[in-house]
Amino acid sequence: MIIFVDGSVTKNPGGLVGYGWYCPDTKEEGYGVAFQGGDASTNSVSEYTAVAAALIHVLGWNLQRPKNILLRSDSELTVNQLNGIWRVKHSNLKPIAALVHMMIEELEKYGVKVSAEWIPREQNKIADSLSHKTIKEALKERRQMTKRELEVDE
Repeated sequence: MIIFVDGSVTKNPGGLVGYGWYCPDTKEEGYGVAFQGGDASTNSVSEYTAVAAALIHVLGWNLQRPKNILLRSDSELTVNQLNGIWRVKHSNLKPIAALVHMMIEELEKYGVKVSAEWIPREQNKIADSLSHKTIKEALKERRQMTKRELEVDE
């Protein structure tokens, strides 16, 4: 089973973190806003958030778990860290990377092999649009910015 994942952030670092994932095999998708603000709000954190959201969804499947999950992402950093080629060095990534690896270990207990593959951004359009969609929706529903917030963004 292939799952495309992508994350986005309105301002790197410190923006609104959105994520999206899409599974063409099951025609399922997910997207949402994880959190906003602070040094932990980075593009890399948003990518991991997309992976976590997709794996949480798969963990919820009791009887129909696939034998293999291939996560496709346009984030070279995330792919290489998931595959164990690169270490997770940044403190803002360590908690969510640890959570993702715990989910992968849990899936492995059920015989599910999880791997990741880098793809060009052009091949990740659906997950990318989902991650942006959620941010647009959140910003539309957000309260009016205060004068102080407007000054910070300028």
